[in-house]
Amino acid sequence: MSGWRASLAGAAAALVVLCAGAAPAAGAPAWHFATEPFPPYTYANRSGHAAGPMVDVLATVCARLRRDCMVEVMPWRRALMLAGQGDVDGLFTIIDSAERRAAFRVSAPVIEARYVFIAYKSDRFEYRRPLDLSGRTIGVYGPSGTASTLLPLLEGNDARAVVEPDNEMVLRKMEAGRYGRDGLVFINERVGLDLIERIGISNLRLAGEAARFNYSFGFAPTRVSADELAAFDAELAVLCRSGQLQDLLKPYEMRAPPCPH
Repeated sequence: MSGWRASLAGAAAALVVLCAGAAPAAGAPAWHFATEPFPPYTYANRSGHAAGPMVDVLATVCARLRRDCMVEVMPWRRALMLAGQGDVDGLFTIIDSAERRAAFRVSAPVIEARYVFIAYKSDRFEYRRPLDLSGRTIGVYGPSGTASTLLPLLEGNDARAVVEPDNEMVLRKMEAGRYGRDGLVFINERVGLDLIERIGISNLRLAGEAARFNYSFGFAPTRVSADELAAFDAELAVLCRSGQLQDLLKPYEMRAPPCPH
């Protein structure tokens, strides 16, 4: 909850080489990953290097695979484009969905997370079911997995989604009343709470959980084979069953998903 706040300005140029001290496996080329400034999950630290729980997990898995891995922080649209074109080996953070599986090889889950609604403190709204959203204007970051999760909840009622280019803009507009007095925000819980604290917003509160989900790594299928993904997932499973995955996430106050059988 500390180092990333002072370092987002340099995030677009952040690059770090993981596991450079480990002797790589014979013939194993380095993997290059793209990620976005998405604190507290991924961000650039004060040294300008990619950091966060997803980076820590990736570094540990790459070390176990004896493979050098590089991570570059950049705008999400560019990360998606590079990974989709096969110009990088992988990207994160992604949700395991049909849309993502159509474009990438998706790893086993790494971190549990929740999507929530945020309302004004003066509003008694509490989300329990999609019909509760009737008549509401809802700010959401997109295009993103967040927006893709929200839109089905709006089917069959007269709620309206306003898609913004980043989460901070969504919260600032909500704070300023731009979505109306019945406005809501749909957001990742940890992202929302951290932004509210950093910006200093005082008139908003959590207003109900909409969905639980997991974050994963995505791999470009033209660069990373199914066998390589299986080896990656096998090491991730070892970390999970040994408790080391949860140990890596504990400093960030995050939880690992259930381990595979």
